[in-house]
Amino acid sequence: MKRRKSNESITRKTNGLRFETAFTLIELLVVIAIIAILAAMLLPALSKAKTKAEGISCINNEKQLMLAFAMYSTDTGKLVANPGGASAILGPDGLYTMWVAGWLDWNFGVPAGANTNMPYLLQTIFGNYTAKTPGVYKCPADKIPCPLGPRVRSISMNGFIGGTTEKDLYGYSTYRLFLKETDFTAPGPAKTWVFVDEHPDSINDGLFAMHMPTSTSWPTYTTWEDIPASYHNGACGFSFADGHAEIHKWRDANTIAPIVKTHPSTATGKTSPNDSAWIIERTSAPN
Repeated sequence: MKRRKSNESITRKTNGLRFETAFTLIELLVVIAIIAILAAMLLPALSKAKTKAEGISCINNEKQLMLAFAMYSTDTGKLVANPGGASAILGPDGLYTMWVAGWLDWNFGVPAGANTNMPYLLQTIFGNYTAKTPGVYKCPADKIPCPLGPRVRSISMNGFIGGTTEKDLYGYSTYRLFLKETDFTAPGPAKTWVFVDEHPDSINDGLFAMHMPTSTSWPTYTTWEDIPASYHNGACGFSFADGHAEIHKWRDANTIAPIVKTHPSTATGKTSPNDSAWIIERTSAPN
């Protein structure tokens, strides 16, 4: 028996006539439609998987920062400085004297280039403890660049930790400041957040400022000063003084502010009663 040549068309006979076998136009359109439907069904699942992967990476970054935070405290006997502000002071060792330096904005930053200049992260008293790994300072879901390119940081530190700005500048003298590790007695290490993903329209210096209830406003002070991010499908990454990190889902619409590349954020000064209460409870505690 002779084998049919591989390149010979497959044919069939009917009443002595030979017909080429092929898909009709309708059959091709049906196949294309099925593929399109399957793709439409898969895309949401792929998007959710990507969001979940970015959330896991964000948590890992926050944990790396907390490991560096703990090592610095062990070596020095105090928490890393978090004074806030635009001034970047170099110490005698050639390192900036705070956990991060520079002031981010949507243009060129203060000092010039702070948006993209790695030394403001790595050339600091904290930089050696992060193994000079710049990726840990930024949430992987933060993909919006400034005119100079991708900004180097999306994470800020609790303003009550590592400095006195919240007391001296904002007047919150009735709240605990955390200047050394043993100060984390209330709300407690597992309930005091240290690092947070900050909204890209809100972030500037390395300090995250909170409006806290006072004797006259307690417990109704629920407006925002700085704004947390909502990169993870309406949720935000936090790390805590005990070393753990988590993604927290927001409940109030005002918290999930659109990114419009202006400062301050459109959410600044707006009320988020549920979300503000959640952060306030984990930011500090009355003396």
